[in-house]
Amino acid sequence: MPFTAVVVDDEPLARDELKYLLSAYPECRVVGEAEDAQEALKLVAELQPDVVFLDIQMRGMSGCEAARQMISSPHPPLVVFATAYNEYAVRAFELGAVDYLLKPFEDKRLAKTIKRIEELHKRSDDWTEAVERVADLLNNKKGRVKKLPVEKNGEIKLLDYQDIIFGRARDGSVQIFTYNDHYNYTGTMAELQERLYNESEGFLRTHKSFLVNLNRVEGVLPWFKGTYWLVMADHKRTQIPVSKNQVKELKSMLGLE
Repeated sequence: MPFTAVVVDDEPLARDELKYLLSAYPECRVVGEAEDAQEALKLVAELQPDVVFLDIQMRGMSGCEAARQMISSPHPPLVVFATAYNEYAVRAFELGAVDYLLKPFEDKRLAKTIKRIEELHKRSDDWTEAVERVADLLNNKKGRVKKLPVEKNGEIKLLDYQDIIFGRARDGSVQIFTYNDHYNYTGTMAELQERLYNESEGFLRTHKSFLVNLNRVEGVLPWFKGTYWLVMADHKRTQIPVSKNQVKELKSMLGLE
């Protein structure tokens, strides 16, 4: 008996592509699709699918928050996350209990995901345990203080997230900038992105070398070929580039559309 699935993504082309790829697997039956988290939650409650292929970054409620709510439902699905950010590790989701897909989707990677789901589907106890492990993963940050540990001159300082104006990767290290100071972050830019995306609102990886707090943007400068620069609210009014593939997300988050 095939497992049932719902595809959730705010990009119609991404949904269509994934549905097309999934149609090649008779063990998977797509029973619905949604373009945002709220619609997905209603659909999951109505259809009770076995699996939800869920975009991480969507307008409004994030995929992670939607997953938390889905897994708290009476009939929780298994969640497979999708992300366009192939430059950073999604190791937080790379467990035996949950999988992830990188955009653009690759046939070989999807085949591995389908095989993993099918194996879990054959064993109800393993399936239940997998869902529970996903729930633990998604909820394991509830008790964490909403501060970022940074270092300067041998001293560890805890920054409130909203005091962070931007992060910059340079020469293999990451620096965190506040209004008139900067600090070293011991993790990678990918780790910083993952933490801030999951634990706070308003942060965006505008460029491979920059992650900004959009709540601390003073202005937006249109540039060549549809790109932009952001003027940040630090004492230097630092200008930060926005890569072309992040312009749509930027406009959505700043209400520029």
